[in-house]
Amino acid sequence: MARHGGTAAHDDILHCLLVDPRVDRQTEQRARYLGELIVAVDLPLEPLLRSLGSATEAGLGHDALAAAWALGHAPTRALLGDPATPEAVVAGIVACLHGERWARLVEMPAHARALWLQLELPDADSTASQRRVAAPTALAALSVHAVLELARGPESVRRDRLLGELCARGDAATRAHLAAVVADDLVLGRVRLAARALGLLGDERLLPLAEDLFGRPDVFEDPTRRLPADLRMRRACLADYTRHLPAAIALPLARAWHGRGDYFTTVAGTLFELHATAADRARLEAFVAANAPQGGITILDELDALARLGDPASVPLLCDVAATATYSLARARAITALTRMAHAPAAQQVLREALWDCEDEASATACAFVIGPDAAAADRIRALAASPLVDDELAGRAQRSAATRA
Repeated sequence: MARHGGTAAHDDILHCLLVDPRVDRQTEQRARYLGELIVAVDLPLEPLLRSLGSATEAGLGHDALAAAWALGHAPTRALLGDPATPEAVVAGIVACLHGERWARLVEMPAHARALWLQLELPDADSTASQRRVAAPTALAALSVHAVLELARGPESVRRDRLLGELCARGDAATRAHLAAVVADDLVLGRVRLAARALGLLGDERLLPLAEDLFGRPDVFEDPTRRLPADLRMRRACLADYTRHLPAAIALPLARAWHGRGDYFTTVAGTLFELHATAADRARLEAFVAANAPQGGITILDELDALARLGDPASVPLLCDVAATATYSLARARAITALTRMAHAPAAQQVLREALWDCEDEASATACAFVIGPDAAAADRIRALAASPLVDDELAGRAQRSAATRA
């Protein structure tokens, strides 16, 4: 719509650049999408630069300009190469180009290279290249405590090896030791490994502790009602414990906890993602329908559960989430779920539109599921295949899709 609107869309695009619409700035993408629009509608940069010049930190506007730069947008290239451009603006653009790997140092204009090199310093420690890989550890000869201690050690000791060793023992003394660690230890690596091992062993002795911590008030904004850091860590490890329990134990817990609210509902959603059956579809759909209007940040696991079930009856709800969710990851999950029902006409329309989505995940999903001749979709897939802005997964899928349409 913005592409067809041309200059009439300038104000709307500028608003999106200046008023960041993301629910979660750490995970949601917008830079590629808005950078493409800057180029497509030839957005004048002056109104944007007036606002960015007073910004105290890099934001979405800088990121979108970085995307436009990577696309070869002449005004943005000139902006970065102009010594008169405020250093804060240049720094914000360079930070995104560096972080996304959309450019190389040799491509940077002279006054941007120093900023780029500053970003390289954390990775330039010569000692990093001298790290030695530790020899494999003979786990069977170690005590339970020593095995747990390796969970905080070098990455050369694979966590699945540690889990396998603890589960292979599985005797009463080992289980008691693991339970004590989960209840009292203060080291995250040890607590998490012990919790996972007990979950895989199907040991239910941690459930009372889980019920206790999941039910405690936790209002992060209110220090008087905020869960202390050690209990927050332990609670997260107990949630991990429940995800490692067998389905015969975990699914009844999900059904009992999902309606209890707060952290119980959060954990139940992750269990439904793993274990939901057709009998849970109505419950999951009702939860998604009730919570999607708030933006969609709380429904990701339930959407994944509906995707796994793959019931065509979910198509109308999933299409609605894809069209209305303001949290772009919720939209991407709904789009992924629709691939299980891709031949439904409504699903096919959503998948086609996802080729223009701001999230690489959504566009990558759509590449393989746009069915039949469609010149505009084919052009978009070829553009994604050649884009310097997309991640490797999306580029690969687009290239494969373009090859099959050739």
